[in-house]
Amino acid sequence: MRRLLELIFMSKAQTRVVQHFLDRPKEFFNLSRIAKETGLAHSTIHRVVQPLVDIGLIKEIKVGRQIRLFILESEDPKTKILMDFYDHIKPHLEELLR
Repeated sequence: MRRLLELIFMSKAQTRVVQHFLDRPKEFFNLSRIAKETGLAHSTIHRVVQPLVDIGLIKEIKVGRQIRLFILESEDPKTKILMDFYDHIKPHLEELLR
């Protein structure tokens, strides 16, 4: 479990990407859109997305030769737990930021 949490929350950038997907669980994104919407560099997105795909949190869909889309793997048990946790903690985090 500790290793899983380290993979999910490896860095601030990776945490931001996870939050981005949790906020939009049914949307597809390419790397450029994730970079634009999170404010992170494209190279950073490329680096932090792959471990999330590897552990099954994010699903990668290849469209053609070079186009890849990503979506939250909402049916994975790990993801369901994370989504539930996020739903419960989000109001408290928003309250702290006011």
